[in-house]
Amino acid sequence: MAKKLIRKELKRPDQFVGFWTRVSDSVTRFAATRKRALVIGLTAAATVIVGSIAISAISEARAQRAGAALDRVNRIAAGDLTTPGAPPKDDGIPHFATDKERLQGALAALDSAFGGSTPLRAEAMLVRAGLLLDLDRADEAETTYQQLLSDKLDPRLAFLAREGLGYTFERKGKLAEAKAEFSKLGDGSDGLDGFYKDRALYHQARLAELGGNPTEAQKIYQEVLEKNPTTSLRDDIMNRLAVLDVK
Repeated sequence: MAKKLIRKELKRPDQFVGFWTRVSDSVTRFAATRKRALVIGLTAAATVIVGSIAISAISEARAQRAGAALDRVNRIAAGDLTTPGAPPKDDGIPHFATDKERLQGALAALDSAFGGSTPLRAEAMLVRAGLLLDLDRADEAETTYQQLLSDKLDPRLAFLAREGLGYTFERKGKLAEAKAEFSKLGDGSDGLDGFYKDRALYHQARLAELGGNPTEAQKIYQEVLEKNPTTSLRDDIMNRLAVLDVK
């Protein structure tokens, strides 16, 4: 029984970070310097990673509107579910009775705000793909990630799309394809000089565990800790190693 629970857990993307945070603050702060940083989440149940890009030749007002639109999508996706008999919340966003309805509401809000060529469209499409994945629309999510990767994205955004594509393959049970995508996160081909090599190895360990090879998973987890003792994934790895030791 424990083994089945662990496998079920591993089918969800890890949750070591949240959805995405403080988009509005980023808009205001970076509009003055013609740069912006966004923390963009793949899904409400998935992983969000920090990404930053430079912007130019767009007005501060358009940038702020786009950032506010992304912030609203985030608030909808993270909003409280409604409770029968409870008074409606007056916080400027719609609320829904189920997780699925909430995700659908966030997706509708995003599509309404980013229907054409707008600032932050690549970021919006990353968020859209994550919402699609949460809605179990993996084929559509895969298409979106592939389209993003075919464009000339900032390396940080390309990293997000690559990891999202890996999670999508994992959700579809295509572990070989998932492993191939995750391995690219730390090989330097993304222009980030292997900055996320520890994360790439972490994913390899997760997939080994999911594939029923706990010995290989332990070996890779230990490798991450030995090569990157200060990795931000340390707590997650220690938790996985503790579970594997019990098995």
